[in-house]
Amino acid sequence: MEGVEVYNAIRAEIVSNHVLMHWFTLAVALALLAGVFVNELRPTALSVFLPLLSLAWGAAMVRFDFFIHRQAAYLRALEVQMQKGGITVPLWETWKMSLRAAPFVVPTADAVASAVIVVPTLYLLFGPAQQVFASRGWRGARVYAWLASALLILSLCSLAAIPGIAAWGQSP
Repeated sequence: MEGVEVYNAIRAEIVSNHVLMHWFTLAVALALLAGVFVNELRPTALSVFLPLLSLAWGAAMVRFDFFIHRQAAYLRALEVQMQKGGITVPLWETWKMSLRAAPFVVPTADAVASAVIVVPTLYLLFGPAQQVFASRGWRGARVYAWLASALLILSLCSLAAIPGIAAWGQSP
């Protein structure tokens, strides 16, 4: 029964990573929206620094997703061994891959949900942050806005490749 215990422990770790991913997203979204509200009351340097929180969030999503998919790849390999050992119930990773709607529903829902962070970030970068740069005589406002935007969008778009990257080297 060791295989079942290892399987359950890894599934629990995947669920924990998923929950942490959601809590981190919620915390960042609330901090960002609060920062936008404060900045609307009185322009501050928050408009320059809050987008860095969004970048950290994007990088964290990539890390969380990579670890989740890496663990799932291990579970798929473990499932094959467990089924060879006589377990006949469909296990989670194998069953999950048989679903047809998930590849359409999940990315669409993720895009809508991430807009709560992306839209305020873009607003700050191309609006209030530009004003702060100008009022303080800082150079590079446009470069900063475009670079931060590109990095955020790139990190989120890279999520599509994470399942394949996490499974590199795993035999089919």
